[in-house]
Amino acid sequence: MIEESILIVIAEISVALAGFSGIAAAFGRRQQRTWSGDERAKLANLLNHSGIALFASLIPLIFAQAGGFDAGLWMVCSLLWVFFASFGIGFSIRNLRRARREGGLETFPFSLAGFVALWLFQVGNALIWQMAWPYFLALTGNLAFAFVQFMSLVNPSREDGAE
Repeated sequence: MIEESILIVIAEISVALAGFSGIAAAFGRRQQRTWSGDERAKLANLLNHSGIALFASLIPLIFAQAGGFDAGLWMVCSLLWVFFASFGIGFSIRNLRRARREGGLETFPFSLAGFVALWLFQVGNALIWQMAWPYFLALTGNLAFAFVQFMSLVNPSREDGAE
């Protein structure tokens, strides 16, 4: 089944991205200094999006064992994604507020807006479409957001305190 293959690939990529956070620390020369609040927020976002992509790709694989890949499965999975993403959005809002107090994360509102757009799209999938492709789009969005955070940690800006 193509759905199964796509979900497995997304799970593998999300684990790889989360695992590369150590590489981000090494390349970002953070072993020589403490992490800034901005960097900690970026790492939290990387792990948040990677974790959502991982678990949201495993859930349909497990549920499909009972009844296959049907509209009901995509509705339930979209609702579960919305549930877990709600926590991620809450954490993101908290990090944004903290960063604004500290004067960082200028591009972070765009990431949050994209996350909220995916959230609304999944609500639509659960209530209207109940199809695989919108669900895969949300997982791909999670991976894209995680990758952007990874790249910003690997290539820190001067504002991050990088030398």
